[in-house]
Amino acid sequence: MSTEARARKVYGALDEASVASLLREMIAIPSQHFEEGPVTDFMAAQMREAGFEVTEMEVVHPIEPQRKTRQAIGLLRGTGGGPTVMVNGHVDVNYMMPGWTVDPHGALYEDGWIWGLGAQDDKGGLAAAFCAIRAMQAVGERLRGDILFCPVAAHKVGGTGTRTLVKNGVRADYCINLEHSANTIGSVIVGSVRVRLRTRTPGLFFRFTDEARAGYFNPIEQHAILVGAFGPSLQQLPHNGWLHYRPDPQLPGFPMIRYDAVTKDHYGTSSDLIFQIRTVPGMTLESVQKDVADVVEALKKQHPNLDCEAIIPANGPDDPFFMDPTALPDDHPLVAAMIRGYRAATGEEPQVGGVERIGNFGDGNVLEAVGIPSVQFGPGDIKRYPEWPAPDERVHISELMTTARTVAYALLEQEG
Repeated sequence: MSTEARARKVYGALDEASVASLLREMIAIPSQHFEEGPVTDFMAAQMREAGFEVTEMEVVHPIEPQRKTRQAIGLLRGTGGGPTVMVNGHVDVNYMMPGWTVDPHGALYEDGWIWGLGAQDDKGGLAAAFCAIRAMQAVGERLRGDILFCPVAAHKVGGTGTRTLVKNGVRADYCINLEHSANTIGSVIVGSVRVRLRTRTPGLFFRFTDEARAGYFNPIEQHAILVGAFGPSLQQLPHNGWLHYRPDPQLPGFPMIRYDAVTKDHYGTSSDLIFQIRTVPGMTLESVQKDVADVVEALKKQHPNLDCEAIIPANGPDDPFFMDPTALPDDHPLVAAMIRGYRAATGEEPQVGGVERIGNFGDGNVLEAVGIPSVQFGPGDIKRYPEWPAPDERVHISELMTTARTVAYALLEQEG
């Protein structure tokens, strides 16, 4: 039987009521990062009921190790001989922004819309994909390969839950990362490198002699020179400027800088300027380190009293916010399966590449770094809000059903 025919059987077992019900139950459980225990228990129970082997993992905050949470990972074994596909999404939600007009945990379902924190980021995708797997079971579909269902914790802290999976040896042949993408197939994704520029001065700011003043360069004023050299936020860095990269047609407007923080004690003799660079495929940590170092060295020649140390990544070698960019071609087996799945689910052609994920990265970046090809795909359109994160987060049932059908098809096709 063809994949299309098998998929049609699965679609017949997928119903809106089940998807909506599961998502509403998930939304009703508050789950800020490092407070995911209750929703993890709920998802573990769902997976056990569906016949998954469930493993629970402790997740430790990468910067504040006294903070801990947990996540549950489900393994649905196949008959043998096929690839292992990971379905990955996060259960932690955004900060609650002001301006909500409905209860963020009330899971209001009205006119096809489901409202609440996490509705699209990422509880909606998780609910849709899980119901897709249950529909496959309902019609007797059992893959040769295994399915890893990973509702991870602490995504909002640099993908810590997925990094924990990787550290614990969890591997797969492919991953569908259920980040909200308006059901576009995110196969080309930016990376991120955070840069910490630490400036110093030889003493405090009280200087009353010409000799003392001559040796003093305020560390915040040093930042002003650095900002002038590195350029403004949220604009594409000039090609053939200080940063070396090859423009990617899938990621217009990138790479770019975003300044994040300046820190200094009142009587301190040093100050930190922190910014991130959203990178494009072909750029590496090493290339960014060299480019930043070259700028700093050139400035030191112009300003002999400039005292600047570049710390890259900003939080050290295990910085949770460092992500390599990723890119898969359209003919990659996973991307091709998602393309065919979207066509089968909707009768339309999908958008593929950077598309709705432009400027955003996800846990798929973490997985690609250890050799697990990933696409980012899920319900929810970030452009329906004036900014993100936003109040009144919501997702439409039609989006959820497209996600469920596309994921089901892609899983059916991954038979090796």
